[in-house]
Amino acid sequence: MTWARIARKDFEDASRAMTLWILTALMILLVAGISSIPHLIHTPGQGPAPGFDEAISFLFSVVVTMASIIALVVGYQSIVGERESGSIRFLLGLPNTRLDVVVGKVLGRAAVVAVPTVIGFAVGGVVIAILYDGFDIATYAGLLAFSLLVGLVYVSLAVGVSASVDTRAKAVAGVLGIYIISDWLWWVVPMAIYWLLERELPGGTDLPVWYLFVERLGIWEPLAAISGTIVEIPGAETVSPADRLAGDVPFFLEPWFAWAFVAAWILVPLAIGYYRFNRTILS
Repeated sequence: MTWARIARKDFEDASRAMTLWILTALMILLVAGISSIPHLIHTPGQGPAPGFDEAISFLFSVVVTMASIIALVVGYQSIVGERESGSIRFLLGLPNTRLDVVVGKVLGRAAVVAVPTVIGFAVGGVVIAILYDGFDIATYAGLLAFSLLVGLVYVSLAVGVSASVDTRAKAVAGVLGIYIISDWLWWVVPMAIYWLLERELPGGTDLPVWYLFVERLGIWEPLAAISGTIVEIPGAETVSPADRLAGDVPFFLEPWFAWAFVAAWILVPLAIGYYRFNRTILS
């Protein structure tokens, strides 16, 4: 059994356990339901009817946030669950390396997130096309692609944590801690460093390069930079690095380089997880 077979088995196990079908139903309800809200709350005769742009604007933040949470839930017990149940010995008793297990698990869990997401967007797209004028397939496909990218990032993070620890409780604590710090509290880090150096809070402009670089080390700053190149959200206002920096924008703050930060969030947790998992003596 190679990493590909491990990934397939992981996906099939999720299907048999109804996880895949529950997530599919959830994504259909989420995409179709959330995008329907502008239509449902509109009163005919009071202003213009909402269009495709309003539906996508309403959907974007909700579906992306849910994609990250679902990916963390799907991935956090991928390896540590096998360790606690004892089935990890079966996996490693076959001609598999521990690297095969890590790679297979992340691909299998990524598929468990990706398939319901694609189905949810397919069904939701039909609902949006029926309810709203001006359906833009390029924008909609861009939102789907970005949601799949977010799912991959967070599955990789969760599997990396799962490979690093020996109990599900530690996996939950690790995933939840990283999620809170990197998603919700990371903006405090560059601000705190700035205050320590300057003894004042930063403004919105004339910031040093290092400030924006530290911001980019979190998960959402590089993802946000990439989102602007993949999907255009109507009405969304973005502030470019050029408007915030005191000088020229270095290459590592350009939108294209944000892919390197995102790749690091995919690969580094997996590398750390594999390193710790490979050194663990399984009892």
